[in-house]
Amino acid sequence: MKGLFIALIATLCLVTLSFGQGEKSLKQASKSLNKFTSDFSNRAALEDAKMNIEEAFKDEKVASSAKSWNTRGDIYRNIADAQIKQKLLNPAFEISDVTSAVSAVEAYIKALELATKKGETKDAIEGLTASEGVLNNMGIDLYQNSKYNEAFANFEAEIKASKKLGEVGEPSRLDEGALRTEKLFFAGLTGFYGEQYQKAIDLLLEAEATGTSDGTLYQFLFEGHKNLGKTDEGLKYLTKGRELFPDDSGLLFSEINYYLAAGELEKMISKLEIALEKEPENTSVMTTLGQVYDQLHVKANESGDLEKGLVNFNKSLEYYTRALTSKADDFDINYSIGALYYNKAAAYTESLNEAANDFSAAGNKRYDEIKAEMGGYFDKALPYFLKADEINNKDKNTLIALKEIYVRKDMFDKSEEYKVRLESLIE
Repeated sequence: MKGLFIALIATLCLVTLSFGQGEKSLKQASKSLNKFTSDFSNRAALEDAKMNIEEAFKDEKVASSAKSWNTRGDIYRNIADAQIKQKLLNPAFEISDVTSAVSAVEAYIKALELATKKGETKDAIEGLTASEGVLNNMGIDLYQNSKYNEAFANFEAEIKASKKLGEVGEPSRLDEGALRTEKLFFAGLTGFYGEQYQKAIDLLLEAEATGTSDGTLYQFLFEGHKNLGKTDEGLKYLTKGRELFPDDSGLLFSEINYYLAAGELEKMISKLEIALEKEPENTSVMTTLGQVYDQLHVKANESGDLEKGLVNFNKSLEYYTRALTSKADDFDINYSIGALYYNKAAAYTESLNEAANDFSAAGNKRYDEIKAEMGGYFDKALPYFLKADEINNKDKNTLIALKEIYVRKDMFDKSEEYKVRLESLIE
């Protein structure tokens, strides 16, 4: 009995010591934070504050206090802010603690829930307000470095902070309508790039509800639903976007890709031709028609219907040429015509190889005829690729095409020239 009594006392002492250590760590965390805010170069103090606040929160008493949560929020907000400032001073600096500002918002919101004093509520609100800009800057840096999920976490937390401020009747930097729409929209796109499709869709729908003048929103709503296996539901957003933004190329190509995947390119052609009747000078529509007919040309050839393939080839060339008449210095149009001729030439490869294996007189004659036809199309492709290279001399596909064409023409010095340029880009 005496032993049991001693054991109980020991247990109580351990609990008491644990609570005492938590309070002690909290005080040390606050002290270290004050050192840092008095001298922003004292990063060691900030690290010490982080270590002690984590130790302090192992104590249930500490973790049930609004004041503790506010201190936690202040520490993590300063960690995030310090990293951002370091990045401004040294662009090579890499942010490592990417969720510190997110942790700060979570702490301030918890403080609001637990607050029983006006001062605690005031501190939490000030912390949330200060966190908004930090989260925005952190998210932008992460986005620019293609860390989409980390960027999304910060943008999502910024929106969450703004909504919480609104709930308690406090102003937010996102109260301005256009800025809020932009933030919801951009956060949704970032979520999409991070493959968090449902969250992205939810934010994009919020952006739509606030009003947007960007057709990209509907493109990503469609693509997001499609990636979730809900293509039919996504189609209503694609249709709506096409109605609101008929000139948006992203939406147009999403629609084209959809019909292509569904094997309904002919349906797409009728839509584009009607659009061209309404806007006869719209080179974007002309180019798109050229691309659609080019794809039909390839499909027809692959199926063995060479006659239909030739018809589609000529239609593609017709639309590309019309577009080029209006925009002679357009890289995409020049490249597309070059690629059209190049692929037409390449399609002769199999026939040329077959003829090469026929050593009869007729076989030799056929080989020469095919080679001449192939060379003719390569010759037609050449000036368009040269023009494309003149417009953009950093495009790898253009350099590859030029290198191969000059090999076919037995102009090895020229081919080597483009090979060297290509290798310099790859390096």
